[in-house]
Amino acid sequence: MTSAPMTAPGFGLGLRTPHYQDFLASPQRVDWLEIITDNFLVDGGKPMSVLERIRADYPVAMHGVAMSLGSACGLDREYLKKVKQLARRIEPLWVSDHLCWTGVFPNVLHDLYPMPYSEESARLLVAHIRQAQDILERRLVIENVSSYIRFSASVHPEWEFLAHVIEEADCELLLDVNNVYVSSVNHGFCPEKYLNGLPSARVRQIHLAGHSRSDGHIIDTHDHPVAPEVWALYSTACRLFPDVATMIERDDDIPPLSTLIAELDQARAIADSASTAADPIGIKERGSTATAAVFLRDELRIIQSEIAEYVLATDLARSPPGVDLTGPLPGKRGMRIYHHAYRARLTEVLADSYAKCQLYMGTELFKELACRYIEGAPPTQRNLGRYGAGFVHFLGSSYPDNPELSDLAQLEWTLREVFDGVDVAAWTLTDIQRDGAETCLVQAPILHPSLALLSIQTNTIAIWHAIDADLAVPEAGRLGQPGMLAVWRKGFQPYFKTLEQAEAQFLSELQIEGAAINTVAQAWSDAGRLPDPTTLALWLAAWWDDEILRR
Repeated sequence: MTSAPMTAPGFGLGLRTPHYQDFLASPQRVDWLEIITDNFLVDGGKPMSVLERIRADYPVAMHGVAMSLGSACGLDREYLKKVKQLARRIEPLWVSDHLCWTGVFPNVLHDLYPMPYSEESARLLVAHIRQAQDILERRLVIENVSSYIRFSASVHPEWEFLAHVIEEADCELLLDVNNVYVSSVNHGFCPEKYLNGLPSARVRQIHLAGHSRSDGHIIDTHDHPVAPEVWALYSTACRLFPDVATMIERDDDIPPLSTLIAELDQARAIADSASTAADPIGIKERGSTATAAVFLRDELRIIQSEIAEYVLATDLARSPPGVDLTGPLPGKRGMRIYHHAYRARLTEVLADSYAKCQLYMGTELFKELACRYIEGAPPTQRNLGRYGAGFVHFLGSSYPDNPELSDLAQLEWTLREVFDGVDVAAWTLTDIQRDGAETCLVQAPILHPSLALLSIQTNTIAIWHAIDADLAVPEAGRLGQPGMLAVWRKGFQPYFKTLEQAEAQFLSELQIEGAAINTVAQAWSDAGRLPDPTTLALWLAAWWDDEILRR
């Protein structure tokens, strides 16, 4: 098992899409970058290309949100293998994830739910972290989460539980200072005491982020600058854990890169001025979790199932039995936070995937439909960006008299799918002019894997282009006969175009296993279906120019 050298790489930022071009255009005053692992567990496309270009100039750490190390249902080994493949590809500083669970099989709820601080929870986490490290062949870095509920089964403070798990699993700690502060306000503990209870030799990285206040509690939202109280707690952390890599997370309301770099400079200044002396509170010995009451895995499974059922339910009359209802943030209110966050997150994902549908329908109707879809379609994918494939069918069945809705949604979803599909070289006109067409004509398979053929019933293309250009949207209308679309990716850019029925049929037959252009052409010729040579030549020229034929 490998582990990164303990030399701190300095001060970093989370790599986010709005800043890609800044990092590609010129060197930035940032020592390293952190990526969201799950955003790059894709086959290819522009995101991976950008990451590899940036990785050539900056050290990169991988930070995941979907390992679900605390799940009583066990680990997803196939998911871990994908993480391992990405790590081999980009050679990160380290790989991190959270001390939490994210759902109950088969559903993945895409939130970071806390654990009961019990002996059985600790044993399960230690076993899972060790298993994950064995699969990844590297030491994991584990982050403390912000939380909005406590459990009746907890028998130790969070920091004692966290320290015990980190030591027993022989992993490292990603200390999220903002999460410590958020939880301290929500649950009424001393954040400095939390920091003092952590094993300093295990702290690999520090996270800083912003939060939002709401009705007496705090939510970790990553949409504000770092708060003064968190800066003060960071100063304490720098005294306790000197020379630890620090980065700032910003995931919403993302400002210009220069603004975040200025905020990062504040972190540098605090770290530089922090004393390396022990914190005034004094470091206390941690309690041993060996005295914790026995807490069976079946009981943990029941608690997680009850929380998941509550999150998925529409009736909020009763909180899960294992949740502690006392505290500064009572359990019932805390569960409502998770309940709301689940729906808000998935609605945001659907709005991003179906942006033109939302513009066409209007925000209010789209949100109403999104909520109805979410209630009946809990996610099962660990990649949040893949949620919503069934929304196309949902719109079709909900509005059978408005087929333009499902047509438009199908086009949007397909464009999204091809965006990060597998990277495969394509035949180009230049290739053909240089090498001749013979090899291309006999090759099988021949179609680029990104190519999808769609059947549409309405004037969807006119609607899509009007929305895209912010022009008056034409009235929806049915076509005289079903139309055909080709959707594919040329380079890193998705494209689509309409096809004549004959061309669409020819391409469709090229999707059959073993089919090559010459064999399909011969079959069409034998059946008297082959178009004239000029038409076939125009098809081929267009396919080479569009790069829809794989090399």
